[in-house]
Amino acid sequence: MPTAARTRQLGLTLVEVLIALVLLAVVLLPIMIGLAQALASTSDAAIAAAATSVAREKIEELKGLDFAAIADQERETRDLNPDDGFFEVAVSVETVRPDDAAHSGLKRAVVTVYRAGGADPAAAVTTYFTPFGI
Repeated sequence: MPTAARTRQLGLTLVEVLIALVLLAVVLLPIMIGLAQALASTSDAAIAAAATSVAREKIEELKGLDFAAIADQERETRDLNPDDGFFEVAVSVETVRPDDAAHSGLKRAVVTVYRAGGADPAAAVTTYFTPFGI
């Protein structure tokens, strides 16, 4: 017959296991939330970088046009990969300084890139055009 002095605790009690699980959850939960937020931020930054690249590509196309042909353009689909349709690009052009003898005109073009079907812009790039191509 075992006596109280001879019995040893050989395992963990249910209460000890539950306390350990609660402590583990308290430590791991903020880490998991932080990792999820970091992943979302990285994804948003990658989309913004790709959208800026698409906008710059569109500006290069506009540079190839004659000064008189630079005008507003409705949204058009742009693909990062063939047939993915991830972005839509719109161009708005404003004549900042009308043609005059001193300056011969100046146009401001804003290229705005949206995620396909989205209302909020992913990126916008502004540039200016002169009839001299500078």
